Amino acid sequence: MVLLLPFCGIAQGYPITPTNYVTDGAQVLRDDEEISLNAILRSFEDSTSIQLFVYTASSLNGLVIADLCQEISHNWKIGNKKTNNGVLIGIFVNDHKFRIHTGYGMEGVLPDLLTKRIQDEFMRPYFKQNDYYNGIYSGVNKIQYYSKNEYEPEKEEAATYWQNVFYGYLINFIMLSIFLFLLFSKNSDQKRSTASKITLTVIAVILSIIPCIGSVVLGFMFLFFIKSKRGSGSYTSSGDSTWYSSSSSSSSSYDSGSIFDGGGGGDSGGGGSDSSW
Repeated sequence: MVLLLPFCGIAQGYPITPTNYVTDGAQVLRDDEEISLNAILRSFEDSTSIQLFVYTASSLNGLVIADLCQEISHNWKIGNKKTNNGVLIGIFVNDHKFRIHTGYGMEGVLPDLLTKRIQDEFMRPYFKQNDYYNGIYSGVNKIQYYSKNEYEPEKEEAATYWQNVFYGYLINFIMLSIFLFLLFSKNSDQKRSTASKITLTVIAVILSIIPCIGSVVLGFMFLFFIKSKRGSGSYTSSGDSTWYSSSSSSSSSYDSGSIFDGGGGGDSGGGGSDSSW
């Protein structure tokens, strides 16, 4: 029985030892994408000593994802032997499930709540589009960030709140400026009395200091004003907008098999979280 243990991984579908940081069993990555990820993960280990492995497979074959990822992490010995600072991203394509599995030493750095957030907010949207490279890259990027910066939920929520408030007031200010420019420009309706312009200015200023509701009402005022100007022939406008989306990618001449040393002797206690798409 003991002699059969080294072949257990092969029976479950994953190699008994990885040949690189990325093991793309499901073949969802192009060669250049795999080379790029391996280079990123090699650099990450060099700078932090943290080992982050990626494993993709077509199916779980009826196994529980947490149990399988724990088995892989244990057999591959991901992370340093003393610090157990290993992380495994397991992706099972046909099951539409994936997991971030953390070693003992990473459970405090990447608590389950955080790994779940990384999955749902930064990885799942790409996986829904079958864009596995950018989903993995986005998850790796966030894991790298939080491995170097302590996760503090209260501070992040407060920062997000004040960021939203700032952008809300910025939008209000821009809309107010445009509205006042149109209201008092030379091409403005001359029939509108000074008193009515002042009244509209006061209303617009008051609205501009009210978050959310102010933006909506200012928007309607702005659109109504533009529509009335178009109807009178005072203004004509045209334009188009282009939405740009960029995907983070990199190219590298990195030799994907030349400097990989395998797992460092680390182990996991089953920390992490799983999700689906």
